[in-house]
Amino acid sequence: MRLAGSELLLDAVKGGVLTLALFLAYVTFPVLGLAGGMFTPLPAIYYYLKRGEVTGVLVFTITLITLMIMGDISIPLFYLLQSGLTGMMLPFFYLQGKGAARAITYSVGVNFLMIVVVAVAYGFWAGADIQGILLKGINSSTEQAVVLYGKQGLSPQELELFTQGIRQAGALIAKVFPALILVALGFIATLNMAIIFRIRSKRLPDIPEPEPLLSFRNPDLIVWAVIAAGIALLVPEPDISRIGLNILIVCGFIYFFQGLAVVLTYFKRVSVPSLVRIIFWLALAFQPYLVLAIALFGLFDTWGDFRTPKHKNL
Repeated sequence: MRLAGSELLLDAVKGGVLTLALFLAYVTFPVLGLAGGMFTPLPAIYYYLKRGEVTGVLVFTITLITLMIMGDISIPLFYLLQSGLTGMMLPFFYLQGKGAARAITYSVGVNFLMIVVVAVAYGFWAGADIQGILLKGINSSTEQAVVLYGKQGLSPQELELFTQGIRQAGALIAKVFPALILVALGFIATLNMAIIFRIRSKRLPDIPEPEPLLSFRNPDLIVWAVIAAGIALLVPEPDISRIGLNILIVCGFIYFFQGLAVVLTYFKRVSVPSLVRIIFWLALAFQPYLVLAIALFGLFDTWGDFRTPKHKNL
């Protein structure tokens, strides 16, 4: 039986209000509201999958129009590029039978392409140097950090070391900004779909069953992108090495999930205790070297096929 239009509209309004609350918390409190920013696409995804595309589009439309009424056009544009497209594209591709991994990939690809189009269009329309604006913003942020920490009573030597480190970090961010955008979009999409699958059995029983993470494996051809990126890093031409570094970061993010699938497979096989699993997830959240190790593990799984049981000849 089809739901009455009033019920669909009520769900859309609830989704729009929740989306606005999450997004406004994020833009108002950039640090404390970070979680809100990561989960902003969730209401649209949920109601799209639960009530259909009309309700999902209404959630998106209500949010966008409300933000436009509030004033500055940059805020609704930021919502569109950071969360709005993700909230529409993810459920659309997933319900087309693409599976979770491809739905995330296609959604991130469309979103990133739109960001590039908007940036290029703005550059032509305003006659602005997008790269210059980006560098100026990063440099301004690093200098603000230096001034802030300079007031914390650091010794001259400590302040000098901190200043060098923060400026080097700023220069690195400027080089790999495209990769960081892709990784951020991919992380947000993956996190939201993970929550959807977590509540699927009770709240969304009619959507297709997702493929298990334990079986996730990247296409073997991606390894050639890693090899090409590694070679590009050795080229003395700065633009080429920069492209290689961006590709390497994106590939590392992709292979992280394959490595995570390998680790979780072994956790399941040997029945790792819950306490150990909790320690692992905490270490993963706070230890970047562990993230790198798991990404390398995922890359080597391309050749090692670590999840296939090895049978000894008798």
